[in-house]
Order: sequence, then C-alpha cells, then structure tokens
Amino acid sequence: MIEQYDDVEGYCKMLGHFLTFKYCRSANNGLPCSKALDCWFQNFPVQEFISTNYTAEEQKKIVEIPKPKIQSLSDILEQAQKRLREES
Repeated sequence: MIEQYDDVEGYCKMLGHFLTFKYCRSANNGLPCSKALDCWFQNFPVQEFISTNYTAEEQKKIVEIPKPKIQSLSDILEQAQKRLREES
C-alpha cells in the first residue's frame, strides 16, 4: 500500500522543517523527492518502499539530481517566450 508511511514525520533537508512523508512522496512531479532515500532511511525502510512501489524508470527519475532553480526558471521563461512568438 503506497500510503502506508504517509503520516510518518521527518525533517526535510531541502525545505528546512518537519513534514510528513506524504508530501515527499509526491513532491517530484508525482514521484518521491530526490532526497527521499537520504531523509527517510532512519524512519522506515524507504529503499524497500521505493523499489516495491515504483518501476525501474520511475526509480531513475527519483534519484536524478534536480536542475538548479535558475535553470528551471530560465527554461520556463524560454517556453513562455516561445508560446508568445507562436501566438503572434
């Protein structure tokens, strides 16, 4: 059951405060945060949870290092500019 650890609380190293695993489980476009293995290993068998509940392709996406914020913002701006040009 994918919701079995949703109420477990732990410290989020990225946000700097405590939250439940439910948030982390879907923080990465519907997949667990890339830091999930690092943050949750002391609270429950997170590696087992991920290997049981996600495909090999999803697991690769989970452990990918996220883009720097500036890169993400740049990509969003570029996409918006492209849409504006196409609408003109």
